[in-house]
Amino acid sequence: MITHALPSVLLVGCGDIAQRLAALLRNDFQLTGLRRRPESLPSFIAPLAADVCDDDAVRAALQHTVFDYVVITLTPGERSEDRYRQVYVDGTRNVLAALQGSPRLLFVSSTSVYAQDKGERVDEQSPALGKGFSGRCLLEAERLVAESGFAATVLRLSGVYGAGRNRLLIQVREGRVGVAQAAQWTNRIHADDAARALEHLLRRWQAGSVPAPCYIASDTQPVPAGEVWCWLAEQMGVALPMAADTLQQPASGKQCSSALLQQTGFQFLYPDFRAGYADALSNTAKL
Repeated sequence: MITHALPSVLLVGCGDIAQRLAALLRNDFQLTGLRRRPESLPSFIAPLAADVCDDDAVRAALQHTVFDYVVITLTPGERSEDRYRQVYVDGTRNVLAALQGSPRLLFVSSTSVYAQDKGERVDEQSPALGKGFSGRCLLEAERLVAESGFAATVLRLSGVYGAGRNRLLIQVREGRVGVAQAAQWTNRIHADDAARALEHLLRRWQAGSVPAPCYIASDTQPVPAGEVWCWLAEQMGVALPMAADTLQQPASGKQCSSALLQQTGFQFLYPDFRAGYADALSNTAKL
């Protein structure tokens, strides 16, 4: 078995958020990234090639290494039930079966596991019944993690935005927003804060503080979608095709609370959408 002088972290999936996390951990942890094509990973992440959907490949990649922590951040690549099941359910099952030793697990999930849609406020104690196939597949993956026998915690992210995720800015600039959804509650977290939340939980765990089974990671201001669109439009100097009373309609959607995460001492760099979109707005001319 390979051992490490520094605490070791395996980043399964190792996409954008995991790489942001790795940049925060690089001085204190030995980092390995497992993904299908690891050649493009930063030099401070040791590459490990395997498709999580290939059980044999995952077992072969992990058979000789023991990690202290495993952070699972998977992305399906396409929005279909088959692909979500392959990546989140089968992929998670394959990784769990291949892990050696007794690593501590952090699994990144989504607030789509909550089906509430009448403006309810949800937290970690709220029923998670799955919303659509994405929520159902993620809940099944969460159950696999919870029943794996490893010490584990789940981080449920709301809508992630930030550098490289400019679709909403482009839609607002071009006036292509769904007016009918303007009164729906929305929840979001900046990609940097998503990575920082993972870092926060991992470092607390390393220091001896056992995490709760689950945390919601969403900024401190759930807000109707139309309020975000109108603010962005104003900042960009564009007009949106929305009636003045649009935001007065009864709200749908849900309001996600990250109070439990904040009680652990976590503080957001971007506590609301205005703070988080400031940098992106300065670069809108490049979109």
